[in-house]
Amino acid sequence: MRKQLNIFLILLCSSMLNAQTGGLGVYNFLNLPASARTAAMGGKLYSIYDHNDPSLAITNPALLEPKMHQGIAFQFVDYFSDAAYGHINYIHDFKKTGTFNFAFQFMSYGKCDGYDEMGNETGSFTAGDFALITGYGKELIDSTLYMGVNLKWIFSAYETYFSTGLAADVSATYYNSEKNICLTLLATNIGSQIKTYAGIREKMPFDLQLGLSQRLKHAPFRYNITLHHLYTWDFSYTDLTDPFAERDIESGSIKQKTNVRKFADNLFRHVIVGIEILPIKYFSLQFAYNYNTRQEMKAYARKGAVGFSYGVSLHLFNFNLQYARAHNNLASTPNYITLSTNITNFLKK
Repeated sequence: MRKQLNIFLILLCSSMLNAQTGGLGVYNFLNLPASARTAAMGGKLYSIYDHNDPSLAITNPALLEPKMHQGIAFQFVDYFSDAAYGHINYIHDFKKTGTFNFAFQFMSYGKCDGYDEMGNETGSFTAGDFALITGYGKELIDSTLYMGVNLKWIFSAYETYFSTGLAADVSATYYNSEKNICLTLLATNIGSQIKTYAGIREKMPFDLQLGLSQRLKHAPFRYNITLHHLYTWDFSYTDLTDPFAERDIESGSIKQKTNVRKFADNLFRHVIVGIEILPIKYFSLQFAYNYNTRQEMKAYARKGAVGFSYGVSLHLFNFNLQYARAHNNLASTPNYITLSTNITNFLKK
């Protein structure tokens, strides 16, 4: 029973940092946005064909292609309290083999105070999650259809508890250059724990997503629609402690939603909508709304901007700088910063 309570609380918090759809599975840090641009567009799959943004390949390996050769990206996020996470990835094209992405992802929860089951102090300890990612992408049909796969070696350490796992992402992307349409189907975190924390095997944070984006031909806008959790229809819940819920006068129980309202609620929980404004070549603005995040993380008395996210991207001197904020709850709004470039640009000079 040594320090079981503290470890349980860490596991619970880490699984619910991003949203309650994380459930009680393991390695939910894998679902955190891989770049500021992705965070600004709702935090899930951003289906866009852009070889100038190497950070997109972390989420969608089907985007890997020779034009991304020697692209590199760094991301850092000051998350909640002492928690912080980030990514670094490098893309290399091997002429005879194909295009690969090598990435490292980390999640640090900072220093925690330890106590035993009697409440006695046992000293401080650290907790963190890490993943080594290798991605491979291949063009199947000339400049139209692409496939990709990520392999993830996962390591997690909470005080004296240690776990390892292996997972894979598989994606397929269709791109129509004439209509500027990009469509992606992505299955994430297919795998299993290899070593469990305490002998209990837990679920991986699997998700099935479909993303569609299109840049309008005669306007400086690109819209994006992402559908997530396609493998299940109903992942809503009823909070029995909700003081604002409509209740039956006689029984006091919460009234069930009508079939139409329930259908609409479940439908929009799967949908993230976003728009990217591109007024000039080297500058863009992003805005998105995640209905499910708003429903799960809003406060009863004040909803605020929960569920909304926004960001800006700027290209300067061969560097791409991205900044975003995502209102995941009222308590804190993380700042996302991503810096990327292509080493080839400097070698040419």
